[in-house]
Amino acid sequence: MIYGLTYQQVFPQIAAIAKLGNVVMPDLWNLNPYLFILLFTLITLFLFYLIDRAGLFRKKVVE
Repeated sequence: MIYGLTYQQVFPQIAAIAKLGNVVMPDLWNLNPYLFILLFTLITLFLFYLIDRAGLFRKKVVE
């Protein structure tokens, strides 16, 4: 409801900021694509490690 009411005022401002064309994340951050892949992989593995250490697992289904 709020989204529909504020669309005319908010969307043009957001679209003006986000108008960058066809770009990818490494280009936005001025990084080598392989370095970006490496960083993304390391961050993902670190997050999986933290989830494992915290014990945040899915609950077993009881039938």
